Amino acid sequence: MAQPAEVFLSYSRDDQDRVFELAGKLRAAGVSLWIDQGAIDAATLWSEQIVNALESAKVLLLFVTEAAVHSDNVAKEVMLVSERKGHILPVHLEPTVIPSVLKYQLAGIQHIEYYKGGDTEINFRSLLRSLERIGVKINAPPQEARASATVTAPPTATNQGAPAATRPASHVEHGALAVMPFDNLSPEQETDYFSDGLTEELIVRLSALSEIELVSFWETKQLKERKHDMAAISSQLGARYVVGGSVRRSQDSVRISVQLVDAVNKRQLWGNTYKGKLDDIFDIQEQVAQQIVEALKLKLSFAEKVSLTKRPTLNAQAYDLYLRGQDYLYRMTKRSVERSIQLFEKAIELDGRYAGAYAACSIAYSQMYWLFAHDAKYRDRAQELSFKALMYDANLAEAYTAMGQYYFIADRFDEAIASSRKAIELAPDDFVAHWTLGRIYFTRGDFEQAYAMYRRVLELIESKPGFLTAYWHLKMTCERLGRKEEAELARNKLLEQMPNHLLQNPDDARARMIHAIALAELSRKDDALREMALALELSQSDALMLYNCTCLYSRLGEPERAIETLRGAIAAGYENFGWIKQDPDLNPLRERPEFVALISGH
Repeated sequence: MAQPAEVFLSYSRDDQDRVFELAGKLRAAGVSLWIDQGAIDAATLWSEQIVNALESAKVLLLFVTEAAVHSDNVAKEVMLVSERKGHILPVHLEPTVIPSVLKYQLAGIQHIEYYKGGDTEINFRSLLRSLERIGVKINAPPQEARASATVTAPPTATNQGAPAATRPASHVEHGALAVMPFDNLSPEQETDYFSDGLTEELIVRLSALSEIELVSFWETKQLKERKHDMAAISSQLGARYVVGGSVRRSQDSVRISVQLVDAVNKRQLWGNTYKGKLDDIFDIQEQVAQQIVEALKLKLSFAEKVSLTKRPTLNAQAYDLYLRGQDYLYRMTKRSVERSIQLFEKAIELDGRYAGAYAACSIAYSQMYWLFAHDAKYRDRAQELSFKALMYDANLAEAYTAMGQYYFIADRFDEAIASSRKAIELAPDDFVAHWTLGRIYFTRGDFEQAYAMYRRVLELIESKPGFLTAYWHLKMTCERLGRKEEAELARNKLLEQMPNHLLQNPDDARARMIHAIALAELSRKDDALREMALALELSQSDALMLYNCTCLYSRLGEPERAIETLRGAIAAGYENFGWIKQDPDLNPLRERPEFVALISGH
């Protein structure tokens, strides 16, 4: 039995010649579609076949012309899909004024202006990408059809004034590829988020290719300062090929230079410079990835070719806001997480189908709930956003990471484990998914599993500024495993980085409290109490802060004050009793009747 078509074509019979030509190209590219070749305007009534095709399709592909927007049957199709909240993708074949009868249904969704730009192949590829983002599968067609559907790289970003690209050798040997963090040559140094974001996005694109072994972004970032030492990069990362480059951004203009080097033979295989506006950034990223593939002579499947051109969003401003938000998110201060939420929410406002922004915003709300404010509104928003992220991109690793974080803060550990494992399956270097699993295993008392997860997190975020939590969690886990020396090493690593972190983030109350507990372990009571006072001054009524005060008093040998503070933390909303039962900071309290009474029944 034939499967229902995924794409329903809506059009006016006045446009049938143009529409039939495009329908043929879509089929040749592997799109499953349904079209009434008798022309729907010729029918006085909808047939059952048309209604069934509409209801089973994933998307209504609306070819917008003056004739189409004044067709009664086109209006019916749009309204039917809109009422069931289905996907509509308007493709403008000519400049058209949308009449009031369709304005509401077509407001706030992506439109493709197919008639613009002059290069129909570029416009056609943009159409394919949009369909794929909605969830339409691009099935590999026969070889001859595949060849006819091949499209060339867009010329949006120019390489005028660029050094001549080095021709690749006739034979390229196999070897791993490392993409080094791009140098930020911008006048504003705070735009490091942009250059790092471009590096990470290039790695994500290339990681989908089966013929290439890719070094993770976190590993390459550790060697950022040694980017010119090809021998060191090759030996330490196990990479034969190295991509390096620079980014210069000035307001809305960008200039990106990229080189691909054979580190073993010390030979440049390819290099180029791209200039353009911020809106051109997706075209530039696509060209860079494609030219690396060509220089390495990789053979791609049709699905991999399509994946290489997949874009997270069509809105460059939303993309920029997303990268800014990511830069703030893992600084792990209350203010930085709040700022990341503002940036992600704005990105969602600009592009209501931006799955990555939904996922990142969900993670930020989960962090707010778990670390800073035990308010149900944050937990509920995290759930809503994670569901939307999966709705818009069911193959996005970050969406499963967000879902895992939400399930974790909701104490639904089995679902959290399944979601986090799915995220790691899609993106093995996702440190947040590993961190979530580590916290779950620790809470459940599975310390060996927690240890493995935290070790992996530290491997992945060695150069991530501000994310000191992993050291503390590893230290706690090692204590429970009886690995005293390793626990001390993790604590000392945290103490080594903490002064600089607090100098840069003096308002980080949570970090100050962790610092106080670490100082208490070293019997530096006065220093510990001073740090605790500063932390409480910044965030006195926070339930998690009160819980951490409990840990400090316990470490200082003041059990009565510790138990009284724990009682206050629970009254303020602290509910993570699984963590309380495993936390080694509270070991001095466990035999006391008041402590047993507090946690009994949980």
